[in-house]
Amino acid sequence: MQIRIQNLTLTKKHPLTISRGTSSFTEGLLIEVEHDGITGLGEMAPVNIGDGPETAESARADFDRWIPSLEQLAPWAMQKVESALEDSGGGRAARAALDFALYDWLGKKAGLPVYALLGGDPARIQPTTLTVGINPPEVARERARELLECGALKLKIKLGNPEGIEADRAMFEAVRQVATPGIGLRVDANGGWTVDSARPMIAWLAQRGVEYVEQPLPLGQEADLPLLFHYSPIPIFADESCRTSADVPRLADRVHGINLKLMKAGGIREGLRVIHTARAHGLQVMMGCMSESSLAIAASVHLSPFADHLDLDSHLNLAPDPCCGLEWVDGRVLPGEGPGLGIRLTGVE
Repeated sequence: MQIRIQNLTLTKKHPLTISRGTSSFTEGLLIEVEHDGITGLGEMAPVNIGDGPETAESARADFDRWIPSLEQLAPWAMQKVESALEDSGGGRAARAALDFALYDWLGKKAGLPVYALLGGDPARIQPTTLTVGINPPEVARERARELLECGALKLKIKLGNPEGIEADRAMFEAVRQVATPGIGLRVDANGGWTVDSARPMIAWLAQRGVEYVEQPLPLGQEADLPLLFHYSPIPIFADESCRTSADVPRLADRVHGINLKLMKAGGIREGLRVIHTARAHGLQVMMGCMSESSLAIAASVHLSPFADHLDLDSHLNLAPDPCCGLEWVDGRVLPGEGPGLGIRLTGVE
């Protein structure tokens, strides 16, 4: 197979602020895998958690190292591909991009959407949250109103404001004021709380109907999660603390679920392992995203019938999205019926 790489710049309509900072654009990579007259597409988005940042530059270096051995393999030889990458080393986001392209190629070769290759039922796809980043209350209120007008059934509210929990509460209440009955509210602290602030905040949020809380404590403080888990009136999900299937067992007695992001896991193949490992430990599974276009989001959407909760919305905040093919129906992001990932490039030369 032949592998081609080009840069992919994504600009956000609205800059997104979380507890760790603000982003208005990202630099990633577009990957093309060609074999037998068929081209599979994949996307790498930057990841800045865990063992160190993965950037477009580091991913390109990974591919430069991988390509001589990968070009000797066929796209369907995924076990051989995986072994080659394990032997060579490299980042999970770069692996994810290659994995997406291989699954896209396989689906196109078979004439089937990827969810069908996986045995998934798209009727099981849950509504996705649309995200309200950390903002002054009046800005958060207007942003929430815009998202609801777009048809959102679930809102994710980013908390963990460096100014403290009173700022978090003020912003949350501003969003709640415009959330009509029946709108689900979820909260993501992105590790922005301490144990002492998380316990009262989780109880306070539960009283206001929040469905679950993501990553209340910073990465590296997993030993403190039982202090929240045993007393929490609502589910706690691990995000930054869980990357691959190997992370799941050590979290199983201190969270109610994990947030699977294919970019940090390494693609659909490892994503399946994460899901099965979580299920074996009695955990719920949500699926989230980094700053991704419809291309990478599509990979998650095709796997999403196997998840309980979804947060697959980054492509909806792009100006513009350089890809198309996904559908927005009744608060859900759904795959198209085309083969593979069903994505077409519209803004990439």
